[in-house]
This record gives sequence, structure tokens and C-alpha cells, in this order.
Amino acid sequence: MMRSGEEQQRAARIVRVREGRLLGGVCAGLPDVWGLGTNGLRLLFIGTALLGGIGIIAYFACWLVIPAADQDPDKDPVRSVVLLAWATGGLVGLVLVGAGAALATVFGLGWVVFAIAAIVTAAAFSPLRARIPQAVALLTLAALTLPAVAVALSPLRLTLQSGEAVEAPRTYATVDHTVYRSGFGTLLIDLRHTTFPTTGAATLRVHAGLRRTIVALPSDECVRVHVHYDIRLFPARLATLLSDRPATPFHDLVLFGRVYGADTRGDPRGVAAGTAGSGPRLTIDFSSQGGSLYVRDYPTNVSPDAEPAWPGYRVQVESRPYLGNEPRRLWKGMLRAWHARVRAEQASQQEIDSEMPGPCAS
Repeated sequence: MMRSGEEQQRAARIVRVREGRLLGGVCAGLPDVWGLGTNGLRLLFIGTALLGGIGIIAYFACWLVIPAADQDPDKDPVRSVVLLAWATGGLVGLVLVGAGAALATVFGLGWVVFAIAAIVTAAAFSPLRARIPQAVALLTLAALTLPAVAVALSPLRLTLQSGEAVEAPRTYATVDHTVYRSGFGTLLIDLRHTTFPTTGAATLRVHAGLRRTIVALPSDECVRVHVHYDIRLFPARLATLLSDRPATPFHDLVLFGRVYGADTRGDPRGVAAGTAGSGPRLTIDFSSQGGSLYVRDYPTNVSPDAEPAWPGYRVQVESRPYLGNEPRRLWKGMLRAWHARVRAEQASQQEIDSEMPGPCAS
């Protein structure tokens, strides 16, 4: 039996066909070497696409190399160069679309992404589909939805905020009924002028971003503090890279001068301060994408954002210097300077140690 002209042409060279195609006609045009059939080849490409996108790259490569059934073989090299340029531009565009969709979802705008995806889907199956190829619509839809879904399933969330945010609730009830959020900027929750009851409890809920959060408590009133905190390490390292101060411990909790690191993060028991005092109880439920948390009392004449480590770090008194290698005529002056430094260090140590525990210790 004589084969048709199209079958003879396909036997002579591999081509992408138009009849029976779903995307580019690659699977419908490839010869059935492994006995999978056209649908089997499609499933193979889909399966390998889930393995790091290998199937997508392979399909694009086949689409670039394999000519269409009606393509002039003499123009194949020119066509390949043109298609390579188009494919590169399209790939860059899809990456940008995916990055934009992921970023929008991080900032809580996932509904906008899925609204755009719905418009693209409707356009692909509407009378406009003649002007918008279904392959382009499906790739755009995948670039929009897949990164957005991945981010939506992750705990990564940020608020559209870049500068410093200051919150100063007036009442204890406001604290208990508000969720405080931040993004790329710092967050100061100033409770120094908040009206606290003599007894009772409230929960301060904070969903922070990539920068520092400070909870400023009154310096003349005992507030018992209990902190549950979860600071995610990957965004914390990213925040360190983006910061102009690489040594800043973004992933720590500093509670009344005491630093708590990764060993207590996520501990269901939490950490507490002021348990010996008699005053209202403040539970801080803190989660962060990378920023540290400072909690302590601050006098009204101190700016917590400018001096988060007030009253300072604990002072180590300098030990007596070894003078064996120095000329004896210099010993008296060196010892006099050392005694002056020691007196200043001891005074600073006493002042810091007296302020460090907070009002609940007095």
C-alpha cells in the first residue's frame, strides 16, 4: 500500500504536526520509538517536568529544533535562530511573571494574582483565543499560579511597609485585640503610656517582617512578660545579607538584656521575665520572617529605636595589666590609668546591673 505524501514526509524527517496537537505538536510528531504513543509521550514530558523542570526544558528544545510539517527545510537554520530569540525572551518574561506573582502573594495580594489567572484562562477559551495562542496562555497561567500557590502554602508573609512603624496603644484591651504587623521596616510597639490594670492578662500578637521589633514597657510599673517566639532562619540570613550591619543578630530574642538564641526558639514553654513581681501579665506571641525581638522597660527620655540595648551591655571590669615587659619608669602612670578605667567600669557595671532586671525585680 502506498503511503500518503504527509506520511512519506514524516518518515523522511521528524516534524511537528498541527493535527492532534495540544501545544506545539512535538509529541504528536515524534516517532513511537518506545511504544508509548502520543499520549504516553505527553505523560513522559509532564512527569519529567515535575523533576526540576527537566521536561519543560526538553519540550522547549524539541520545539526549537524540530521544524513544523509545512516548514521549508532550507529555512530551518534561520527559523531556529529566530525561535531561540523568541524562546529566550519568552522564558525571561515567564520568570518575571512568576517572580511578580510570588512577590504579590508574599504581601497578601494573592487574590489579585488569581484574578489575573482567571482572566488569562477565560481569554484562552474565548473568541479571543485566535489572537492568543493557547500555548502562550497556558504557560502564562502556569507562571502565575505555580509560584503563587507555593508561596501561599508557605508561612512567608510580609506587610507593605518599608520605614519605621510605631504603635502606641492606649489601653490594655487594645493590645489584646490587635495583631501588629511589619514588613521591611522596623516596628516599635510603645506601651510606656498604655493604661495597665493592677492584675489581669493580655496577649500581644506580632507578625513581624525582616527587621527588628521592639516592645517598650513602662519603667515605673511591673509587667510580667511571657514570650513565645518563632523566628525563621532562612529569611533571617537573607535579612543579614540585605542589612548594612552584617553582624546584627537578627534571629535573637533579647528579653531584659538576656539573649535567647536558637536553643529556645519555638519552645512551647516560651521564656519569661518578671515572674517574681506582682503585676499584669503580658503574653507576647511573636513570629518573624527574620527580625529580632527586643523586650524591656525604657524610661520616657530614652528612644527605644535608637537605643534598643538600653541600658547597655554588661561590663567586664578590666584585670590588672601585666607590666613585666614595660620600663619601670612607666609603671606608676600605667597603673594610675588602669585604676581610673576600673573605677569608671565598676560604676558603669553597677548602673547597668541595677537597671537590667526591670521594675519587677525591685
